Amino acid sequence: MKLITPFVALTDRACRALLVIGLATLARLMTSASVRLYARGWLSAVEVRFLLGFSSTLHRTTIRLAGRQ
Repeated sequence: MKLITPFVALTDRACRALLVIGLATLARLMTSASVRLYARGWLSAVEVRFLLGFSSTLHRTTIRLAGRQ
């Protein structure tokens, strides 16, 4: 049983790292896409504000996940 515990901890950290990378990438892509779509006139200011708020929430979640041990 002692051999399984370090493996589980390592797997947990690896999965969390992948989740952090994925969420950070998604938030960055959402930010850049929403600004570009707004600049082209395809989104209104309210829609961009909503998307940027959602992206900010993803960033905060990413930071919390990365700091948790």
